[in-house]
Amino acid sequence: MDQSGLTSEFSICLTLDPKTTQAVEAIRQTLPPSPYRDDTPHVTLLRTIKCPFRMSDTDLLQDVERLLELSKNLPLTTTVHKPANIFSPLFKVSSQVQLNASPEMKSYRKHIMKTLKANKYSIGLFEHLAFLPHISVRLGVPYTKQARLMTEQSFVPETKITFSKWIILRNIEKDGKYLVKEIAMNGETS
Repeated sequence: MDQSGLTSEFSICLTLDPKTTQAVEAIRQTLPPSPYRDDTPHVTLLRTIKCPFRMSDTDLLQDVERLLELSKNLPLTTTVHKPANIFSPLFKVSSQVQLNASPEMKSYRKHIMKTLKANKYSIGLFEHLAFLPHISVRLGVPYTKQARLMTEQSFVPETKITFSKWIILRNIEKDGKYLVKEIAMNGETS
């Protein structure tokens, strides 16, 4: 890990289209602030991936694209299942929109795991066992009545969501907090 707290662990995420992103941001405005962080609205395709050796952001992006051809393999789709409050040990009770992945997304995810492992990346055990696609509305904050109603109106069950862009969220450890750095192929970071 370097001085900035950057670790070798990262996630591959699919970003939402502008309309869906606006819906998530509108719901966030009705909720209290997150005690953790608010990431760019996204769906995590694969998390807890560790690099085989130390890489810069640019090298990591280029290697992931070279190995997985993510840009070429998009778009991928999901359908809305339902809004829910979910407990996690890391973020306590969080508001989410649960999704159902398309067969193509599930198949491509398996291909990603196989390809990364063949190239000496490691992947957390839980990732092999389950794929629970979701959109985090606000980490560590459950739905209020108003936010749940807005979510139910914006995310009707069986609504199709298409993902055409991807990003990497690199894990950062800073002052005992779990943070991420967003990096994308077009050079934008946050």
